This record gives sequence, C-alpha cells and structure tokens, in this order.
Amino acid sequence: MIYKNSKRIKTILLFTLILLQVKCYGQSLFYDNLFIENQHTLSFKLQYSNKQVKKDTDKKNSIQADLIYGQENNWDTISVHLNARGNFRKATCYFPPLKMTIKKSFSKNTIFDGHKKLKLVLPCLLQTRSNDDVLKEYLAYKIYELIATEHFKTRLATVEYVDTRNVKTEIHPLAVFLPKKIRNTSIYEGEQALASKKPKTYLLKAIIIEDEKIVAKRNGANVLKRFVHPLNQAEIPSITNAFFQFMIGNTDFSTAYQHNQKLIFKEGKTIPLPYDFDMSGLVNASYAVVSNVQNTTLDITNVKERAYRGFERDIKRFQDVRELFLSKQSEILHLFDDYKIHFDETRSFMEAKAYILSFFAILKNDAKFESQIVLKARVK
Repeated sequence: MIYKNSKRIKTILLFTLILLQVKCYGQSLFYDNLFIENQHTLSFKLQYSNKQVKKDTDKKNSIQADLIYGQENNWDTISVHLNARGNFRKATCYFPPLKMTIKKSFSKNTIFDGHKKLKLVLPCLLQTRSNDDVLKEYLAYKIYELIATEHFKTRLATVEYVDTRNVKTEIHPLAVFLPKKIRNTSIYEGEQALASKKPKTYLLKAIIIEDEKIVAKRNGANVLKRFVHPLNQAEIPSITNAFFQFMIGNTDFSTAYQHNQKLIFKEGKTIPLPYDFDMSGLVNASYAVVSNVQNTTLDITNVKERAYRGFERDIKRFQDVRELFLSKQSEILHLFDDYKIHFDETRSFMEAKAYILSFFAILKNDAKFESQIVLKARVK
C-alpha cells in the first residue's frame, strides 16, 4: 500500500511539474518570439513619408504602414502605425526614432504576438557612420542585459526603408515639348505622357525595443509614472544603473524625473530601466553634447569624458557593484567581438571597445575608482 501511494504521489508530482513547465514555456514563448536568446538580426522593409511622420506625431495622426519582415526564408507582412518620438531627435535627426503600435488582431500568431507597442531606433543623420552609431547604442542595451536583472529587451534589425515623400507623377520629359492640345489627345494620355520620380531607398540598421509594460509584466512588477528620488529606489539596481551610465559615458538621463529612464515597482522596491544612449561617449554621435538635465551644469565639455551621476551609498554596496561589473568584463568584451563583423568601419569598433576597456581600467585601480566614482557621488 505504501509503495502504491508513493508511486501515485511521484506520478502526480511529475505531472504537476510538466504542467508548470508547459505553462512557463508557453508564457515565455508568448513574449519572446521577437526577443529570443541568440537571436539573429531581423530583416524588414518599411515605406512611409519621413516628412509626414515627423510632422504628424500624435496618436490620432499616426502613419499607417505595412511592415514586411523576413521569417524562416519567407516574407510576412503586418500592418503597423508609426509616430515620431523624442523632441530633440525630431528637431535634430533626419530619421526620428519611432513608436510602433500594432493591433492585437494583426500581431496574433506572428513574431510580434504580445507586443502592442514597440520603440524603433533609426540612424539619426545621413552619415556614413550613422549605422555604426546605432550598433554601438544597441551594444549598450546588451551590456545592461548582462549586468541587470530588470532591463529592456532589444533586437537588432536591418531595414530597407523607402521614403515615399518624393513619389510624384509628372509630365514625361519628352511630352512637355509637345503643344498642349496634342499632349491632351488620347495618344499621349495615361502612362505614356507621365513619368514618376522614384522614391529614395535607404539601407539602415535599427533597434527594436520592447514596451515598459512588457518589462514590468515579465518581472512581476508595475510601471510607475511618478517622481521617485534615486535614494528611495532599490540600492543595487540604482547603483548598477549609475555605474552603467558612467561606463558608457552618458549624462543624458534622470531617474527621478524619468528622463530616458522608466521606473517599475517590484516587491516594494522601485527599479530604474535606462534607455536612449545616443548622447553617450560610447556612441559618440556627431550631434552629441554634454547634457544639462534639470539645468545641472557638469564639469565636462565632451561626451567622451565621464562624470559619475549616482548618489552616495554605503561603500560596501559600491564595492559589490564594482565586483559585479568586473565579473562581467569577459562577457562584455566577447559581446563586442561577436558584433565586430556588423560594423561598417573597423575604426568605429576599435574606438568603442577601447572606451569600454578604459572603464574597466578605472574599476581595477583603487585610486581612480575612489576619485572618479566614490568621491564624485552626489549628495543632492
């Protein structure tokens, strides 16, 4: 009897475990079709008017477009709505970053299933280096994935973008020399008398970023929309974020005012989620300037100079995070090496990797760590 009961209990436990695994697997599959481990670069095509998307930015005036994406050696199409985002980039960039909205009925049973909203980062300017700038910003996201439990998931993409604003139908060059009376006859009507200007096509790198609500749901948290001082945020995540921003040379953020940061609330703790790193020294974009968020003047003049923007904490916590970063050095450097092939210019890759190495040189030197991080921590 004992043997039979034991066997029955084992069977029930095994069946329960299988159900839990199926449930977890299904939940993971639902949210990670787009952002999967060891993901390949997603290829897709988009057509829309760049001028129109920069002009019409609110939800009511979003631009409808068909996103054609590569999937298992085939091309699939999904309808999306696009809005430009980011006031600075809209004013400065030729290609503004986009917010992409997808109806649930359209995304069902596609790789976008479960993702109603996504951010899309495109190269800012029409420069030969712009695609490499996007790649460096993508690597910043991937670094943060390695060191922080809570983070945005991202995916690198290549985009064949067609700007439709230059599509115009006009009189054929040979037809303009004919008298209008003859030109209007049936012989010259239609396509024979008309010519179309070809739209401009661009081959771009892009970053797809998940919505903060998905990050919160994945981590069993809620999105916070209010002011939370960094000293009232979870210690280790807050310090990790500050070290990371120092690592990539970024000062264009504020965790309290949620500038290039989102906040989630998990198990009684507030956790920051950083994003938008184009102003960092790692990216070193041609338009990047030292930020003065909340009118704070910093004692640096170039984005490649680092300035620690975190707050004073228990020194033991600083040392814990220091060790965390040092333990990830090998993985981070391998990450760069893995993406070397994607850079258009070898020099761009070498400079980015050297910049990260200079951060680890600071961490490994007690005097530099003390002077550039510990003693620079903010008190207000």
